[in-house]
Amino acid sequence: MNSIIKKIIRAKHSPLAKVFLFIIAIISQACSPFDGPVDKSISDSYYYSKSKSNICYSPMGNWFELGNTKLNADVESFKVLGRDFGKDKNHLYFKTHIIDNEVDVATFYVDDDNYICFDKDHVYRALNYLPHGFTQTNQEKKHLWKIAKANPKTFQKIDNDWSKDDKHYFYNYKPVDVDYNSFTIINNNFVKDKNKVYSLKNYDLLALTIDPVTTKKINNRYITDKNNIYDFQEYQNGKIVDSLISIPYQNIDDLTILEDKFLLFDNKVIYDTAIIENADASSFQIIQFPYSKDKNHVFYQGDIIEKADPKTFSIFETSYYSKDKNHVFVYGKLLKDADVATFGPINKKHSLLYKDKNHTYRGDQIVENN
Repeated sequence: MNSIIKKIIRAKHSPLAKVFLFIIAIISQACSPFDGPVDKSISDSYYYSKSKSNICYSPMGNWFELGNTKLNADVESFKVLGRDFGKDKNHLYFKTHIIDNEVDVATFYVDDDNYICFDKDHVYRALNYLPHGFTQTNQEKKHLWKIAKANPKTFQKIDNDWSKDDKHYFYNYKPVDVDYNSFTIINNNFVKDKNKVYSLKNYDLLALTIDPVTTKKINNRYITDKNNIYDFQEYQNGKIVDSLISIPYQNIDDLTILEDKFLLFDNKVIYDTAIIENADASSFQIIQFPYSKDKNHVFYQGDIIEKADPKTFSIFETSYYSKDKNHVFVYGKLLKDADVATFGPINKKHSLLYKDKNHTYRGDQIVENN
């Protein structure tokens, strides 16, 4: 609450409004249940109570909206270990929970990024920081996820999905069965070792029949081997399909990638793993995504905008509207009966309402006759 008030005070308001907000800020400070943070440099969630007789946990100090819980901890010996971790002479805490039975308390510490923690034997990540699928398998109702096979002496994060130690790679904090020495993360969809290429699901690797020797990265989505370009889609239309899509090629030495969205090769234009029919690769260009064009057509994503003239086509400030010399389009479709000569925003260029001499429009709907 205090941070919100400070932002408001710093904004451009009348002097009277600033005085009013300043008074509110003073009242807010007076009403705060805290004396101050235990160690602000480490955590913004552990505080001394007003009387300094207890330790309180309040996420980001936002007691007004997110609550305030007393730990009944020993105040004199309490130390902050991480944003959501603390200990006193009696217990180790995660947020407000005692976790003595989950770790070796004497050797427990929290990594600098606040999300990984260790003891002498294991590596852990708080279940609160993990996807819902992990909590569903939490049969023992613990607060920390013990990362199987992880060596606390050599464990390190690679990125948001991957980590490793001296013997294993971990995908979303689960060990994967790959050849350690030859393992390579190719892009967001694929990894490989000397034996196989794998596609990535949320928690699993799927082995594929792709040649690992000739496999290489095209961009963060696509890969290629000696025969095909590949894309992996875990979901299509909201359903799990685990679909590996193969696109054969004759020659990709002259492969062109436009904004990581369109692949041009063999005189083909590929968008979202589909060939754009009737697209001329030699003249194809992106106007402003999702609009593109070649010498003959204008496209919205991968579909031809019927009747659109590529030479006179332009896009309005509200980019789902576009026009050429004869027509107005919305979402890549002809906006019937719109008058191109008088069509434009109703009052200012960022308006969501557009009009012509006959109608006022919101999206593809007429909301008023002029």
